[in-house]
Amino acid sequence: MSKKNKTPLSSAARELVLWNRKAERALEDLIDFAQHFPALRKRAPATSEWRAGVRLVGNAEMKKLNWRYRKKDYPTDVLSFPAPEPFKSMGYLGELVVALPVLKRQAREHHHSPEIELWILLTHGLLHLLDMDHERGRRAETEQKTWEARLLAFTDIPHPKGLVSRAK
Repeated sequence: MSKKNKTPLSSAARELVLWNRKAERALEDLIDFAQHFPALRKRAPATSEWRAGVRLVGNAEMKKLNWRYRKKDYPTDVLSFPAPEPFKSMGYLGELVVALPVLKRQAREHHHSPEIELWILLTHGLLHLLDMDHERGRRAETEQKTWEARLLAFTDIPHPKGLVSRAK
């Protein structure tokens, strides 16, 4: 039941609540790990603690967001929204939005669990929040691919491929 209106949540809504909790915990762990790399620390605020938000959504909402911000008329897997100043200088990196149905489909296509796909998408998105963008050319693509692999190694996922590597 929803705390506010005491109406039962649908199974889809309950699933989103559970996945959002998983994503929040995973992103916190990923950020903690990323902060140990001096090269990544240089890309972020000098504050001792980084934070970011994450929200999982359905295809319809992701399609609207992808159209509004990228003029692409389909639900994508992850969108990154870097924080503006002064929030960034206070340690808030920004927001990630992940489409749960796309996450699940991609997990099936790559023969791993949805939890592994969540880590892959969060890693990709976090690097975008740290101002990496594989679409800025070959050098930027190589840099983001390398950092995806380094951060995913932390997850104990056997031989994970980041999004940039999969796109090739």
